[in-house]
This record gives sequence, C-alpha cells and structure tokens, in this order.
Amino acid sequence: MHLPTHILPSKQRTKSVVLALCLLLVMLSIFPGTPAQAADAANRQQAIEIARQQNGGDGKVLGVQTMSDGNGQTIFAVKILSNGRVRVFRIRQAK
Repeated sequence: MHLPTHILPSKQRTKSVVLALCLLLVMLSIFPGTPAQAADAANRQQAIEIARQQNGGDGKVLGVQTMSDGNGQTIFAVKILSNGRVRVFRIRQAK
C-alpha cells in the first residue's frame, strides 16, 4: 500500500512527536525566557543598569516608562535596542 508522504505510520509518528518534545524540553532548559529572580530597582537609573545587565551589558536605551501593575506595584519598563532588536525589560521598583 502506498501512503502519501505527509502521512506517517503510527509508530513513526509517535517517535517523531516524542523526539520533538524532548528537543523542546532541552531548548527550554538551555534558553529560559525570563530570569528566575528579577532584581528590584530603587530608581530609574538603577532600573536601566539592571536591564542592561539582563541584556548582556550592551545596547542603547531607547526610553524608560514608569507604570503600575495590577497590584499597585510600580514597574520601570526599560526599552533597549541591541543587535537590531528592541526588547522591553520590566523592572520592579524596590519598596
């Protein structure tokens, strides 16, 4: 019997799914999306320093915006340009 190339037999499909999930778990453990513990900043300048450290120590600061989260905590949103990408780091204000 000839199956279309996009339809895999059940065992082969299961192996492919398991392999893909294992690869995903490895990638997530190597490249975490956010730091486990974010530092708090006493002021705007310290928030910039923390954001630059989290960005690898480089990048151009495009701006800092002060905002409030849902719990009333003040957050500094630091926008940094690095390697052609703009990233926003959210740094809590120290209490």
